[in-house]
Amino acid sequence: MANVLILFQANTEAVEQLALAVAVGAVEAEGLIRLRRLAGPDAPEVGHKSYGELRGADLIWADVIVVGIEAAAPSREELGGLFDLLRETPLAAKRAWTFGPAGPDAALTESRSQVVQALEAARVSLLPLGMQSGPEDPMARMKLYGRLSASADFARATSFFSLPSTSEPEPSISEVSTPSESMVK
Repeated sequence: MANVLILFQANTEAVEQLALAVAVGAVEAEGLIRLRRLAGPDAPEVGHKSYGELRGADLIWADVIVVGIEAAAPSREELGGLFDLLRETPLAAKRAWTFGPAGPDAALTESRSQVVQALEAARVSLLPLGMQSGPEDPMARMKLYGRLSASADFARATSFFSLPSTSEPEPSISEVSTPSESMVK
């Protein structure tokens, strides 16, 4: 059993529903979950209202951090608090993965890329994105990712994750920098 922190930035219910599917999968695997929405003060309401505010204690509690990002371009209002906490909170030995509106298999947007960079800078181990096989249904796939994230034998579970094939190679961490306030709007 693992503690799974599911964070999501969304102004529509699509990414919220994917985050909830991850949560359901984690609970099905007997994991403990916390859901937190990354939202600016003027963000519209999504399906549920009471996700609580992300705190450093949430990051410390988590064994696995899952971050869903809807916006293609980063917003300081929505992501700045996460970036600040990642810089301030000791997170070595944590694991994480990210997803966008099309799930974890989609190409990285600028926002997701900055979240990945911030997680790596915080010494969080990023799980490779994508699956070579698995359910076609996006919600079923997200539930499976949630179950894998909460798996007691995470070393075995990570063998289900593999990098998607792309025509362009992913940049290495040495080629990118940690997000700074100047990088987010």
